Amino acid sequence: MSSKNKIRIAGLVLAVLMLLSLLNSGYFFIGMLKLSIWKWLAFNACSLAIIAYLIGYALFRKTKKDFFLAIPLLPLYYYGTMGLFVMPWNEASLFAQVSHIIITANVLWILYVLLKERNYEALGKGALIAIVLFVPLFAIIQNYTQTHMNEFLQILNRV
Repeated sequence: MSSKNKIRIAGLVLAVLMLLSLLNSGYFFIGMLKLSIWKWLAFNACSLAIIAYLIGYALFRKTKKDFFLAIPLLPLYYYGTMGLFVMPWNEASLFAQVSHIIITANVLWILYVLLKERNYEALGKGALIAIVLFVPLFAIIQNYTQTHMNEFLQILNRV
């Protein structure tokens, strides 16, 4: 098997792990906590980053345009990789931290794919699109979660 095929298979496996992580999060927030989809995506912004990644990955596979991989890098890094350092490492956040590790593995895979081919144009184009799309969304999500944090904590205490 060629190294290109191994890289593709690794990307597919990582995308499947992201999908499983998304489904787990959806089950917890929508199924167990009975939150709306908006509240789920606001209180667990990693899920929004995963959705952006899965869309970008699917578009990359369909069109073979690398910049689609670069677009979700910003939210994946911000909510996923940084979550490794912001959230506590305890039994209550174990599933979240596993998701952050999966997200970080995907970030590293994307960077490997783009930098191995020295595809700086795709990286730059994707980063620019990500800034325009996601930075305002980050502000909305952060504002919403800060103003509704007590509500969320009360819901969590019921579980």
